[in-house]
Amino acid sequence: MKKLIFIGLVAALVVTGSVFAYAFTTATATIAVNVIQSDFAEVSANATYSPPKVFGQFTGTWPPGTLYDIIPHTEYTGDLVIHVYLVNAAAMSRYYHHCNMELHYKDSDNVTVDDQEAAQFLTLSNADAYFDWSSGNGTPPYYIYLNGGSYKTHKWKQMSGGSVQPQLWCEITQR
Repeated sequence: MKKLIFIGLVAALVVTGSVFAYAFTTATATIAVNVIQSDFAEVSANATYSPPKVFGQFTGTWPPGTLYDIIPHTEYTGDLVIHVYLVNAAAMSRYYHHCNMELHYKDSDNVTVDDQEAAQFLTLSNADAYFDWSSGNGTPPYYIYLNGGSYKTHKWKQMSGGSVQPQLWCEITQR
């Protein structure tokens, strides 16, 4: 009797399983997508920002200013993630006791338009800051603003050959 029930269950699974598998493999869907012929956003380094020269045995602050200008394409309706990296943090750690920078993502009205509504900090141990931006939030153009920060170089380390400046990289991806 148990054999007949088991055979019946296996036969039922074979018959119904093939119907579901057939329906799954033949289903189709169409998604409408607007194609933009250029980049979804443009990012450029702001030429007006001038960081101080940093030398050995020195303590100072980073002056506030705009680091990057960001302009989303007018037809792009998606959301963005803006990453700012301190790419030479490992090299800087040999010369700096500490280094920190407070960054904001703002619009042309000087309003923070980041979805997190919080400052992001770049440090020697946290060399990645990111901002989430929802389409339509704020008034373009947008920018990454350095609100200030501080640094201190090691007193025992001489920087031969000049200055060791932070090197920043800005990357924009779709969210």
